[in-house]
Amino acid sequence: MSKPEDIANNVIDTTNDWIEKVSSPASRAGSVIERAGRMREEGVDSDVIALQMTKNSPNSQTYTTRDVEAYSKLYQDSKTKVTITSKQTRALIKDQHEANPAADDLISQS
Repeated sequence: MSKPEDIANNVIDTTNDWIEKVSSPASRAGSVIERAGRMREEGVDSDVIALQMTKNSPNSQTYTTRDVEAYSKLYQDSKTKVTITSKQTRALIKDQHEANPAADDLISQS
């Protein structure tokens, strides 16, 4: 890459990093899915992507090649449409709460 292109990419990366710090979890997750999917499209090995994600995990999550392949599949589908709609999400959560109301009072241990 040329020097001006390197500078432009650094500005873009810095801006994106700043925006992601104030973004919602959904937005950040979407960015990661897109990046993992794009890297797979460009031939970056799933092991490399999984290792990078593991090294960058703020919660000490371990990512596997199976995770990366799932993200890549989701990325491909997301180019066309969402795989779970908002309406479906609400209905499934409602069904879960109705089927197991005692779980509503539990405190997450994670």
